[in-house]
Amino acid sequence: MNGEFRILLVCTANICRSAMAEVIARAMLAGTGLPAATGSAGVRALTGCPMAPHALATLARLGLDGRAHRARPLALDLVRSADLLLTMEAGHAAVAVGLDPAAARKTFTLPEFAALATGTGQRRYRSDTAERARAIVESAAGRRGRQPGPDVRDPYGGPPEGYDTCAKTLGESLSHALGALLGPR
Repeated sequence: MNGEFRILLVCTANICRSAMAEVIARAMLAGTGLPAATGSAGVRALTGCPMAPHALATLARLGLDGRAHRARPLALDLVRSADLLLTMEAGHAAVAVGLDPAAARKTFTLPEFAALATGTGQRRYRSDTAERARAIVESAAGRRGRQPGPDVRDPYGGPPEGYDTCAKTLGESLSHALGALLGPR
């Protein structure tokens, strides 16, 4: 069960929010030492679609490249293979848990997990390990309330500034979430 820690980011079409989050998370995790893999999917994705142009432009302004991204639909095998599912909306989490009810303890909205994971500690585990990251997910699940976490607003179809705002929200939430998974630096 050690090895690689797998994070799956989920939104609707997998061309904006989860696609940008995957690229941002991968950049944040690069060189950290945590053996992690990031992926993304959409609950209504059209297989093979590229990232939305405004999303690509937003990432480019951040010095990131999303041109290789291709959308893929959320499927049972993706849900089961992930150690942590971070969704953009509570409805996306419901779809993931509907595919595999056992995924409930590892499925959160991104902002929800960022809030729950911050300060969980887990000092008994060495930083930058998959074992520590899994313990953080379990601890966050135990601290969850009855209300679903907040959603990440979908910029699709809106002005370019909406994508910038979305990327900022994703970056802030991912910074907290991944910081908790990585441990003291």
